[in-house]
Amino acid sequence: MPDQTVHLVGFSGGVDSQAAARWVLNRHPNDEVILLNSDAGGNEHPITTEWIAWYSEHVHPVVTVTPLVKDMGTRGTRPGATKDRRDKYGDEHPLTFDILAEIKGMFPARKMQFCTEHLKLAPQHRWMRENLTDRTWIRYTGVRRDESRKRRDATIGAWDDYFGCELQQPLADWTKQMCFAYVEAHEETVNPLYTMGFDRVGCSPCVNSNKGDIRNWAKRFPEMIDKVRAWEQRTGLTFFRMPRKDGTVRFVDDVVRWANTEHGGKQFSLDVLYEPPSCESRYGLCE
Repeated sequence: MPDQTVHLVGFSGGVDSQAAARWVLNRHPNDEVILLNSDAGGNEHPITTEWIAWYSEHVHPVVTVTPLVKDMGTRGTRPGATKDRRDKYGDEHPLTFDILAEIKGMFPARKMQFCTEHLKLAPQHRWMRENLTDRTWIRYTGVRRDESRKRRDATIGAWDDYFGCELQQPLADWTKQMCFAYVEAHEETVNPLYTMGFDRVGCSPCVNSNKGDIRNWAKRFPEMIDKVRAWEQRTGLTFFRMPRKDGTVRFVDDVVRWANTEHGGKQFSLDVLYEPPSCESRYGLCE
């Protein structure tokens, strides 16, 4: 009897998940490997969406799952305003990034990154329950220890309580540069946003974007800032949780102005005065 185990990789369009996918594809038959992408509630750049479609056609098929309001579950949905906002849309309504913030009463933040669960993990788990009823599965991620303090203790292998399965994190002790080198050695292209100087490419922008990425989004793709501004105006919430010393919040245009300054937030960066080069990768991709 053939092995009924499916090898599942969360595929975001970033180089970490791409390297994890290649690592798995090198070790298991292609028909036993499924790459799952969640569309992040419409907060990707079209370049990322197009690159994932290219990868799906030319390297390995990628299943894309659309988050739904029901993927929020009921945990944390207390009677009152939060439940009322959720019920307004209904379970089958697409869960976009701004609707998620509206229901929660805030946009995600570094210490409350609920976007990962509701827009990525839960939709993928739903798809797995609906489509893999007669199979067992092992999950793989591109998590690396040097990504953040939260992930510094990541193990190669573990049990995934959320998905109820074995979890493999084969890149845990890799660097990001190693991920680029690995996929390049296999003659795979990477998301073009990396060649434009971006560090995070899964969302555009990510709520955790650094000053350089925010400045880069505003300069190269101002329509991404326009999108955030429209979300803020519709919800009355601030996308980047960067309060001032006096306790007032910064909306996106305030944050972009801050991103255009040097350390200290008073003197404008010289980068603002020049057009960005066609390629300015931080990872040697332009060489």
